[in-house]
Amino acid sequence: MRGIRRHYSARPTRLTRPTCLTCRTCRTKKHGMAVALLGLLVLSGCRTDMWVQQRVEAQGNSEFYALTDQLVGPDGQIYGSGSRPTPPNTIARGHLRDPNDPLLTGKDAQGNQLNTLPPPLKLTREFLDRGQEQYNVFCRPCHGMAGDGQGMIALRGQWRRKPPSLIDARMQGMPLGYFYAVATNGFGIMYGYGKRMPPEDRWAIAAYIRALQLSQNAKFTELPPEDQQKILEAMQKQMEQGAEGQH
Repeated sequence: MRGIRRHYSARPTRLTRPTCLTCRTCRTKKHGMAVALLGLLVLSGCRTDMWVQQRVEAQGNSEFYALTDQLVGPDGQIYGSGSRPTPPNTIARGHLRDPNDPLLTGKDAQGNQLNTLPPPLKLTREFLDRGQEQYNVFCRPCHGMAGDGQGMIALRGQWRRKPPSLIDARMQGMPLGYFYAVATNGFGIMYGYGKRMPPEDRWAIAAYIRALQLSQNAKFTELPPEDQQKILEAMQKQMEQGAEGQH
């Protein structure tokens, strides 16, 4: 057909390569440069004034306090303690309590030692478990696991005088507040735990000591029927074994 012209390109068509906007390598490089620039921007805003400034290290020397509270060191030099003592009559925030509270004194309004737990403490299984835990940490090394004064320190003969038994007749007659007072103020060579243990834990130890006294001096008739039956079965078994050994 003469009226129709066909146009053909003399050059073959070439596939164009993807631009840098879609190139994975270029995108990675751009992201890396952005992160690096962001890091430089953040670092440029940092200042070292806070950690290079003059300050007093804990237990360190202070020239300022050496002007008022001077301490003479073993080398004869004048030092000042950087760690300052707590001002007198200071009370930590949230620890303001009535100094006459029986929870703290262990005594009633007449000055007699309490024989029951002061409010708001209540005798529960969790409370006794806490007392047992604290007793094993602070009391057991000297007074023993059963409270009989046969702790490991006593068995090794570290003290000239044995720790007293907490389950004998004399201790059973002591009020509960007595054990709280001893735990607070100490007794003899035993130092007090008034500043090492909260009052709730000291009362928990006192309650656990009372539980030890009951466990080591309980009467057979005071036991539950199931425990009485277990004891009778154990005694019967022991007697049978003894009889077999004789034959």
